[in-house]
Amino acid sequence: MLKTYINLLPITGTGYKRGMIKIQIDVVMEEIKRRNKITKMFLDYDGTLVPLVSSPEMARPDSDLLETLRCLRKKYKLFIVTGRDLNDIHGFIGDGFNIIAMHGAEAMDEYGKVSRIKDFEWYSLKTAQLARKYAHFQEQFPGLRIIDKHGGLQFHYFNMKGSHVKEFERAIAGISEDGFELYSGKYVFELRIKGINKGISIRTLMNEGEYVLFAGDDMTDEEAFEILKDQLTIKIGEGETKARFRLESFIEFRELLKMLCSDIEGDQDAVQ
Repeated sequence: MLKTYINLLPITGTGYKRGMIKIQIDVVMEEIKRRNKITKMFLDYDGTLVPLVSSPEMARPDSDLLETLRCLRKKYKLFIVTGRDLNDIHGFIGDGFNIIAMHGAEAMDEYGKVSRIKDFEWYSLKTAQLARKYAHFQEQFPGLRIIDKHGGLQFHYFNMKGSHVKEFERAIAGISEDGFELYSGKYVFELRIKGINKGISIRTLMNEGEYVLFAGDDMTDEEAFEILKDQLTIKIGEGETKARFRLESFIEFRELLKMLCSDIEGDQDAVQ
């Protein structure tokens, strides 16, 4: 019967029935029980744990989310994996969490130890220069916001009117900078450090034989879904995906996390 449910679920499509969400959560839970354990959990932040908002500063975690994450970190080796810079995400969720920031360019462990890739300072100085270089885009395209992440440069266009979006996309498509690669996500383009992505970063933290959960909602997460195709991968929201499972939104994903936390409180062996 489990296989029948999986066949009914549009894993790679863009549409799906709301009534199937509960079935999808149950399918994920069955998969976890079938594999007997999850050794690590890697969770994207924006769009996965919290909703996408018009201004990145507004995406603060509520008390319900923080309580759930604190519960999960007692049961799992938990990592928050994000494109945000380290200071930004740490300011949101606080101490005691393993954090992979800037797609993997910098990290902080649960004890507060910080690590960064080689030459990170150069990239940080470079994006300050690039922020000045492309500042005129904000005047040219009303609603655009350029964010220097001190190692990455983000072009955030959530508030841009539709009439300007196509023109902006054409303009930014021609950008090329040494040491960086341009990628697109939901309402965002970013000059990201070349060769850095979430999937590669997660793999470096995995040992042979481990079975991990990774959940995300955006194009950078698709890179990780591809690299982690033998793991438990969950797409949050609509769109074509390489993930094995899908949930409708961060709301349904939080429901799954709470079920995992509750289920494991009564079964410690499931995560050892």
